[in-house]
Amino acid sequence: MAMRKFRCADCGHTFELAYGTAMPGGSMDCPKCGGKNVHRAEEDRGYNRGGRGAGRGGAAAGRGRGGAGRGPR
Repeated sequence: MAMRKFRCADCGHTFELAYGTAMPGGSMDCPKCGGKNVHRAEEDRGYNRGGRGAGRGGAAAGRGRGGAGRGPR
């Protein structure tokens, strides 16, 4: 099952929960300090994780919509 990482802004504790089992800020408490200031961890927010949007830039630059790199027609 997919896991989500969360971080407590009060004590800095990072923990994982199964995807879909909790909602940040709602009824979720930090398992270490009991604080309610819990948010998704930076490393779990989808930046550079692959998946949707991956592959942009690098070899894909200049392809797709014309613009720079577009040859003569």
